[in-house]
Amino acid sequence: MWLLTLIVALAAASMPAQQRPNVLFLLADDLRADAVGAFGGVDVHTPNLDALAARGVRLTQVYCMGSRHGAVCAPSRAMLLSGRVLTRAPDDLKGCKTLPEWLREVGYVTFATGKWHNGDAALRRAFPDARSVFRGGMCDHRQVPLCDVVDGEIVRRRNPAGFSTEHFTAAVIDFLQRHRANDDGKPFFAYVPFTAPHDPRDPPRQWRERLRNLPRSALPANFRGQHGLNLGPATMTVRDENLLGWPRDADLLREQLDEYRALVAHLDEQIGRILAALVELDYAADTLVVFTSDHGLALGSHGLLGKQSLYEHSMKAPCIVAGPGVPAGTVRDGLCYLLDLMPTVARAAGVRDLSGVDGMDLGPMLRGEGRGRAQLLTIYAKSQRALRRGAYKLLRLPQIDRTLMFDVRDDPFELRDLAGDPEFAEVRRDLERRLREAQRAVGDELAWTAERQLPVRIDLTGKRWPPDRWQPQWIRAKYWH
Repeated sequence: MWLLTLIVALAAASMPAQQRPNVLFLLADDLRADAVGAFGGVDVHTPNLDALAARGVRLTQVYCMGSRHGAVCAPSRAMLLSGRVLTRAPDDLKGCKTLPEWLREVGYVTFATGKWHNGDAALRRAFPDARSVFRGGMCDHRQVPLCDVVDGEIVRRRNPAGFSTEHFTAAVIDFLQRHRANDDGKPFFAYVPFTAPHDPRDPPRQWRERLRNLPRSALPANFRGQHGLNLGPATMTVRDENLLGWPRDADLLREQLDEYRALVAHLDEQIGRILAALVELDYAADTLVVFTSDHGLALGSHGLLGKQSLYEHSMKAPCIVAGPGVPAGTVRDGLCYLLDLMPTVARAAGVRDLSGVDGMDLGPMLRGEGRGRAQLLTIYAKSQRALRRGAYKLLRLPQIDRTLMFDVRDDPFELRDLAGDPEFAEVRRDLERRLREAQRAVGDELAWTAERQLPVRIDLTGKRWPPDRWQPQWIRAKYWH
C-alpha cells in the first residue's frame, strides 16, 4: 500500500504546472449569502467579491452540514478541512487527514493564517508553518491573541494592536511575497480563515462613516420579534441570541445590520488587497481562488440572531470559485455541502487517492457537466434535523414533536409551513422517509421524537443576561442599556 501511495504522489507531483494550480482559500466567519452583492445583497458594498464572482462560478446552494453544538464554526471547519460528514469529523480532527496534508504529499507548499478552532494538535499537523494564527472561536477584533507555527511548534504568542482582518491579510500577502522570492516552482495552498464578520459587530470607524451614504439596512423579509416555537436551549438561549433582547427591537437590529454590513465591506476591501497581490506577483493566472463562509447567520430572521438553526439563513453560505479551468460569469444551482470543497480542491491539485473522504468533487458541476447532490441532510445538536430535496425541505424538531416543511424555491424565506397542507401530504411522507434513511446512512441515531418533551412555544420577553467578555464597551452601552 505504501508503494502505491508513493507512486500516486509522484505521478501527481510530475503533472505540468498548468494542471496543478496554486490555491488561495478565503473563508469568512458568519457571513450570510445575501450580505454579498453577487448573491443578491441589496445596499451592500462588496465590489471585490462581486468582481471575483464575475470571473468565476457562483455556487448558490452550498450548505454547512450542521453542528453538534452552538459553536457551529468548529465542526464546519473540521468538515471542510477533512472532507468528512459531521458524524465522522470530530472538532479536534483527531484521526482525520486534512486537505493541507494531502496537498503536501503531492508537492504543495502549505500556509495558514487566521482563525483556527480545531485544537493545537491538529493545527501543528495540518499547518506546521503558519503565521498570525488566532486559536479560538471568537475575540474582540482589536485584541486578537496571535501566534505563529514554525516547524510544527507554536511560537511567538502575542496580542498586537490592529484589526483582525488586517492582521490576516498582511500575513498572507507576506507569504505570497516570500513564496515568489523563493521561486522553487512548487505550487502553494494558502488557507485564510478570517474572523469577520463574526461579532462583536465593531467595524473600523472609517467603514461605518464610508457607508453612511447607503440607505439604512432593511430588516429581513422574515423578521419577527421572537421565534415562538421552542427550538430548545441549544438554540434559543445560546450566546449569539443574547446580542439583543426579546422581543427584538427593530431599530436596534437595523443598527446591528449596519455594523455587520460595514464589517463585510472592510473584509471585502482586505480581500481586494490579497487579490491585487496575486496580480502584482504574477500568480493570478494560475491560482484557483475559493471564497466561502463557514455558515450563515440569522440576524433577525425568524426572530433569531445566530447560526444555531437549520433555516436557510443559517446553513447556507456564499461560495465563489475562480481560476484556471473555471468558466467565468457562471452560476451553478446544484445542491452541495461545504465539505465538498475539500475533494474539489484536492482533485484540482492532482490528488488521486482520497480514501476516507465523504465529499463530492464539484469539478464536473463547475464545468457544467454535473448537477450536484440529489439531497442534503443537515443536523443541529439534539434538537433539529432537516432534509432538502429538490424544491422542498423538511425540518424535524424532536424535542417538541413538530415537523415543518417549506418550498424553498418559491418561499426562500421559509414563511409558509406546508407540513399540514393535504396537498403536500405525499411530499411530506417521502421526505420523512428519506430523512430517516439519511440519518441511518451517516450513523445519526437521534430519535424521531424525544422522550422528554419541551413546551412547544417559548416566550423570552424581558430575559437578558450580561454581555460576553468580547464585546467592547461602546457595544455594551448601546445594546445592554
